[in-house]
Amino acid sequence: MNMKIEINSVSFSKLKNEQGFVKYNIEASLDEVKNTDSEVVLRYRLVLLSNPTNAKITVEGVSTLYGNQNEISKQLSPDEKNIPVVLNLIYQEIFPLFFIMTKSMQIPCPAYRLSQMSHAPQTEKIVSETFQESNTNIIEEFSGKSELLEQTKLVSSSNQEQIIEQQI
Repeated sequence: MNMKIEINSVSFSKLKNEQGFVKYNIEASLDEVKNTDSEVVLRYRLVLLSNPTNAKITVEGVSTLYGNQNEISKQLSPDEKNIPVVLNLIYQEIFPLFFIMTKSMQIPCPAYRLSQMSHAPQTEKIVSETFQESNTNIIEEFSGKSELLEQTKLVSSSNQEQIIEQQI
């Protein structure tokens, strides 16, 4: 199975110079344009709106699935979160665009995976608290060895930053 994704329209807008939000609400639509034995053409539209409202991202385009009917049917079927597999693939393919544009506009980037959009914004806080607890335990274990303690702090700090960035 092969897939071709085209972007026809992109819109990024920001109302204020604030970053007071941590979550995006998403509206997604898939419309079938053409369906043959070996290909299906879908028109997609993704609208990400920050909560509270400050930023809006809209992407529209066309995706073409090539393959036999069984392969195409699997891609059109919903996953465990009731999101069509093809929509997840489209989102993953255009995510680098979201990342670059949101960073240049200085607004938070949406979640890396479409299924993470519904996660509560508490995730970052919980991950951070977990690492603080584990850092404390590590420091107490190796308190007698200052060189090892310093290495542990450095490694723990960089791992904490990487995981928190992935959760956002």
